[in-house]
Amino acid sequence: MQAVIYCGGFGSRLGDKTKIVPKPILRINKKPFLSYVIKDLQRYGVNEVILLTYYKHEKIINFIKKSKFNNIKIKAIRERKKLGTAGSLLNAKKYLNKEFFLLNGDTFFNFNILDLKKKFHLKKNICFAMALSVNSKKRFTSISIEKKNNFLSNKKNINNFINAGFYYVSKKIINFINKDNFSLEDEIFPKLILNKQAIGIKYISKRNFFIDIGIPKDLKKSQIILKKIFNKKIVFLDRDGIINHDYGYVHTKNRFVWKKNIIKFIKFLNDNDYYVFIISNQSGVGRGYYSINKVYKLHEWINKKLNDSGAHIDDFFIACYFKNSKKYSSLKELNRRKPNTGMIDEATKKWKIYKNKSLLVGDQITDIKAARNSKIKYSILLKDLDILNVLDHKFFNK
Repeated sequence: MQAVIYCGGFGSRLGDKTKIVPKPILRINKKPFLSYVIKDLQRYGVNEVILLTYYKHEKIINFIKKSKFNNIKIKAIRERKKLGTAGSLLNAKKYLNKEFFLLNGDTFFNFNILDLKKKFHLKKNICFAMALSVNSKKRFTSISIEKKNNFLSNKKNINNFINAGFYYVSKKIINFINKDNFSLEDEIFPKLILNKQAIGIKYISKRNFFIDIGIPKDLKKSQIILKKIFNKKIVFLDRDGIINHDYGYVHTKNRFVWKKNIIKFIKFLNDNDYYVFIISNQSGVGRGYYSINKVYKLHEWINKKLNDSGAHIDDFFIACYFKNSKKYSSLKELNRRKPNTGMIDEATKKWKIYKNKSLLVGDQITDIKAARNSKIKYSILLKDLDILNVLDHKFFNK
């Protein structure tokens, strides 16, 4: 998936702060703001980012060179003169995928972006879907939406929703832009809205934080909000027996059968701002029944299928230990295998999570022991019950 990010603004309202550094890479809690944006996009499977630049282009290039993101391609497309949100998109035309996420580099909206993509695909013949946030600031223009997600109007202070600066877009939108157009918001979007070629989707959960660092007050406030955003609750899920029916050594999509309501459950977690991790013992690799690459490919397919439903798994962790394996019989590999704590330890270190804000759901006593050994606060042994019953647990009601 591709994301296109506007990074060309002057940031003049921030005064001296943007005289040397462009707004998207101002440091928040010792990290460039844009790094938080890209990190979040990666969670959802975005593997290509295009940065549309103008002001301080060389600083953005330096950010790309110094960035430590894995498995993602980042490219900057420079405007030779200021082209605006419409012109800069036209300028990048040859680099755009058939569909892509489009967002501002100086805002952060904490929501399930795959839900926006899903709702875009539910509507025929539209060019873009816009994410809407609750309007808590008078300086933003309010937007009105009817029940079918169609726009009614675009006037100041008529209700409580704003454009969050985050869209899922068809490349067909380029056909509506000519070289004289400057603003998508003022010149292109109104035409598409009038022709019923756009929808707006409201995201109004208390965890749907919206940040705009365009003024000093909000720039300062973003330090606190970003900490809240990335301090999420975590749900660890066993794979075989929880995600899919356990037929023994499942490693291909042909033998993979989803458990009832599991996709609905995972999407609930995504929509409500939980990290979702899979931790799975896969001794079949150690036994030589199948390769580790087979497991990786299956997990890619699982996430692809989840993506189609507006859901995703944040990360997969597997243990390949088998005592007679030449490659996977070390103490390190043994420590990864549940009921030991290796996979959970790896997730904790990689994602900087807190075990006291975690829940583990499994179908074997080894899963529960792994939770206890890792000092995970909550665990559920789920045998034949519907996964949706888990939502009654106090973990989800605190």
